[in-house]
Amino acid sequence: MQKILVTDSLFIFDTHIETLKNAGYEVERLDTPTATSAQLIEALRGKVGYILGGIELVTDEVLVTTNELKAIAFTGADYKSFIPGWKTAQEKGIMIADAPGANAFAVAEFALATSLSMQRNLFELGRTGEKKFESTRSLQGVTIGIVGAGNIGTKIAKMVGAFSPKEVLYYSRTEKEEMNATFTTLTDLCSKADVLFVAIPDSSGKVFNTEIISKLKNNCLFICVSPSVVEYEPLLKRLQEGTLRAAVDCPAPSEAFNKLPLSVWFNPNDHTAYNTHIANSIASDMGVASIINMLTTGEDKYRVL
Repeated sequence: MQKILVTDSLFIFDTHIETLKNAGYEVERLDTPTATSAQLIEALRGKVGYILGGIELVTDEVLVTTNELKAIAFTGADYKSFIPGWKTAQEKGIMIADAPGANAFAVAEFALATSLSMQRNLFELGRTGEKKFESTRSLQGVTIGIVGAGNIGTKIAKMVGAFSPKEVLYYSRTEKEEMNATFTTLTDLCSKADVLFVAIPDSSGKVFNTEIISKLKNNCLFICVSPSVVEYEPLLKRLQEGTLRAAVDCPAPSEAFNKLPLSVWFNPNDHTAYNTHIANSIASDMGVASIINMLTTGEDKYRVL
């Protein structure tokens, strides 16, 4: 019986494990979200399929040791960030599929919730703070900017429209007709946005470097669900100067961020925007379907390699 490795226990549901077994596969679970290269090398021995359900990195070191592996299904998007050894996979003929859009609503929802909390200063007006009265900012009547026009960016554009902003602008590598927003340049977007949402692949590089961060409008609220695209030292400097507010979906990059008031900086204790029950269920369903399709026919609509 052919064997499939499934990592972590959160993102692949038991009902979908049964689907794999009913399709004739033996399933082995590596119940950790952060498997090491050594653990993966050992666990992938004798496996024809691998569902990447954790946040481990699948490196060249791991993939060069696999002799029977035929397919990998990743339960998120931006597979290159989690499978940095993808070129080795390609050279070895290992197929890869991801799950585009599975967690897009969850991430967009998190971005919107964070923006509302910070615009209304709920952290300092609630039990986490000491303020009792303050006339706060709002999403109503402001200029909204969105960087990225993929599954997440398009959902943010639709969501923010319900809050009666002055205008919604966006920047992407290419103009998208389906965006409920006006296309502009990144520089123009940064200079105009009162609230700026960043939703681009982590593999995009340091898009928000010193130069771009310096162009952000004074008192802009910077909401980023792509933590790897930011240079944090120039961001910290502007936060400390009081010319910017920000929330990024990652742990605090340094202790200096933890010293900032919650009205200026917010971060979750770990990367969490994607993590809802329904998003995980959708991703689980997509990952299991993709691995079965690739192992059976070599084809799948979500195959990227």
